[in-house]
Amino acid sequence: MIYHRKGKKFTRVLSILFIAILFIVCFKMVRHVGSSTVELVPASSARLEENYKTLPAVPNLNKTYRIVIDPGHGGKDPGATGASGAYEKTFNLSLAGRVVDLLEEDPLFEPLLTRSDDQFVELDERAAKANDWNADAMISIHGNTYTDPMTSGTETLYRHEESIPLAQTLQEHLVKGIGLRDRGIKEEQLKVLSKPTMPAVLIEVGYLTNAEDERFLLSNEGQDLAAQAIVDGLKDYFAESQELSLGHQANGESVERSPGTPQSGNQSMEKKVYFNGSAQDGKQVALTFDDGPDAIVTPKILDILKENDIKATFFILGNRAEAHPETVRRIKEEGHAIGNHSWSHPDFTELSMEEAMNQVINTQNELNDIIGYRPSLFRPPYGALDKEQEEYIQNMDLAIVNWSVDTMDWSGLPAPEIMGIIHKQLKPGGIILQHTANGKNHLANTLEALELLIPDLKDQGYSFVTVPDLLHLPESQS
Repeated sequence: MIYHRKGKKFTRVLSILFIAILFIVCFKMVRHVGSSTVELVPASSARLEENYKTLPAVPNLNKTYRIVIDPGHGGKDPGATGASGAYEKTFNLSLAGRVVDLLEEDPLFEPLLTRSDDQFVELDERAAKANDWNADAMISIHGNTYTDPMTSGTETLYRHEESIPLAQTLQEHLVKGIGLRDRGIKEEQLKVLSKPTMPAVLIEVGYLTNAEDERFLLSNEGQDLAAQAIVDGLKDYFAESQELSLGHQANGESVERSPGTPQSGNQSMEKKVYFNGSAQDGKQVALTFDDGPDAIVTPKILDILKENDIKATFFILGNRAEAHPETVRRIKEEGHAIGNHSWSHPDFTELSMEEAMNQVINTQNELNDIIGYRPSLFRPPYGALDKEQEEYIQNMDLAIVNWSVDTMDWSGLPAPEIMGIIHKQLKPGGIILQHTANGKNHLANTLEALELLIPDLKDQGYSFVTVPDLLHLPESQS
């Protein structure tokens, strides 16, 4: 009996120890994801990414402002790991939910989330959702990280000049609202900021790797203050834009829909880099071909386009135009648009300003000699320009046009894989990049893919237009 009682006592002790260990492990797991301090706030009635495509793509008459809130990272991409082990993706989603809840309470705004739960969303898709929805502003929410755990503060990032007023206003309100160090606004070439067609910013609310900042940012108080600051900043931004618009109208001046958008001498050209057109124009797509013309591939591409009665846009190299003027003239005569793609396809970021501008000017002059006008479009080789070059070219009344779908055809990618890229990346208003030279096997894959994509996109309801038609730009400089 004595041995039996000792066995029962020993079993009881083991059970207690097991329960204690299980409690400690569970507590650490909860602490790791930050749920001990942050309650995820659902965006109860906000329009979520699942149904954004059902929304009508109609112009906003300023009765309400459409705001896209983008919680950074998600799913397989956790983002930064905070001082406590909490994941950035959890913080981003929680704060985004609070911002959306506040926006829903204000009749001035209509919010849209790019993700509503812990899912991974491609950067291109986040921007596409804002573009498809014809949003008035996009805000991507993030927590910052650095190797030095003492680094602290708030900063706001932008890509295009038109986004500067939004970045400045939100930064000012956040610094005032949450009290962290003001690290200012900065230009960054981030994909999530490059592709939206409306003012777009990325807010680094604070450093999760700073233990003190993280405790505040993961608290309900900190997130409520940050959310309110963002909403107050949006109110001020649109109020100032409305006052500016009314002032222009009172003076008889025309203004663009997007707040803070500067204009070049040509009033239809915005000082930005174009990646796509507007989805509100319907299912339009622009086919573009770089690096030509040549005597082998370009004529075959023109034959396919002519057979299908499709107009495209050719971004031409000056030295190739000089070598094949008859092909350049054929491009013009068959109704296609022509753009400047530099003289010899160098990387502009490795050139002096004088060298870079000579590449542009010499090509403009060569094309004028061949077709009788200077194009209004410029596509930089590799899509790369530094800020000073970008501003200089825009001041020359040239629209800088890149692309939203990169087929990678120059690499020899098989036609079925090219089609897969198009199916994944193409949205209404998209610009597809292909080539007429400088590819493997004389770009046989490009020709095969072109034969496939034309009927495929037509079956999807797409119409083919030139880049000037897609972007509502003139074909030539005045």
